[in-house]
Amino acid sequence: MTLRDALDFALTSLRGNLAKSLLTVLGLGVGVGAVLTVLSLGDAGEIRVEEEIARLGVDKVWFCAENPAYPLTEDCRAIAASTGADVCLGASTMDAVSLGGQTVYAQIAGYDDGLEAVHHPSNVQGRMFTVREYSGERVALLDETLAGRLNAAVGDFINCGGRRYCIVGVVAGMPAQSASLGSGMLLLPLQTWQDAYALAPTELALAVPKGEKAGELAEDVLAKLHNLPGKYLSVTLENEVDAAKSVVRIFVMVLACVAFVCVATGAIGVMNVLLISVRERRREIGLLKAIGATSRQVALLFLLEAAAYAALGGLLGILLGLGMTALFGALIGLMPQVKLLHMGLLLAGAAVLGLSFGVIPAAKAAGLPPAQALRTE
Repeated sequence: MTLRDALDFALTSLRGNLAKSLLTVLGLGVGVGAVLTVLSLGDAGEIRVEEEIARLGVDKVWFCAENPAYPLTEDCRAIAASTGADVCLGASTMDAVSLGGQTVYAQIAGYDDGLEAVHHPSNVQGRMFTVREYSGERVALLDETLAGRLNAAVGDFINCGGRRYCIVGVVAGMPAQSASLGSGMLLLPLQTWQDAYALAPTELALAVPKGEKAGELAEDVLAKLHNLPGKYLSVTLENEVDAAKSVVRIFVMVLACVAFVCVATGAIGVMNVLLISVRERRREIGLLKAIGATSRQVALLFLLEAAAYAALGGLLGILLGLGMTALFGALIGLMPQVKLLHMGLLLAGAAVLGLSFGVIPAAKAAGLPPAQALRTE
């Protein structure tokens, strides 16, 4: 018996009961598709978590003096010179803001000319501060939250702390330690903020250069600052990012394990169909052995049939996985990308499972005595 004969035998068996074969392939395919969908959505979810946390300032280190009255300006210049990184001095407080007869409480923040280089706000309307305005002009930027609460527009004059400021722009993407308050944010040039509140800067933000870790850079900067008067505390979000990504990975692995159970169930379905096939074709097996087929060749027939189920189930699963990934990704607002590595591993896994669960039926068929098999009605 040639390999071609064995393949014809396996395919003929699949076509012999088409409905049963289709259901078996579908059972395995659904499991493979579920695993592929979970893995792809999990990768997209991890990327989304990383992007959202990045908005909190994961690429930054914040330094605060233990004594709030300590001036940061000199040390800001020292840090910029020693690290070569962009730095930004800032300060903030809460105050009442009014426009058009409407008053709300919001965060009032002041930043020096390192604002754009460090915090990267995106200009939604109007413009950013000019170099001249950083010297103490009464101009302001609003974030989208505060602009929406006050129905503010570029060119309006807003009142805060007994002073009037001209709104020159609306921004988005400011550090979320500000946005987390949910009240909105009014941004002023740092000198303007100091003129209004007569306070020194309270924080120093440093942009982490590409290729460096925030935690390591913070330790390096703190070591240098120990040679300067005053003591500092540093804040980074590296641990929070790692924890969030770890949670996502664990969740994805749990779902993937559940989905893998579906694959195993499909493989058990393959074994069940093959066992039924062995019982239904005992006379055929007996006839093959009677005309000279060896037990090894008979076992190969059923292993090839199991491989055919596994291959078709794997391919169907990949197609279902691509479809479900696109559908669920659109429903939950993700843009997942299916990895070729995942598809290759799932195809290989389906083949291994299918062949593994086909061993028992193949062994049973190979062990049938010809005479007993031929007597089967």
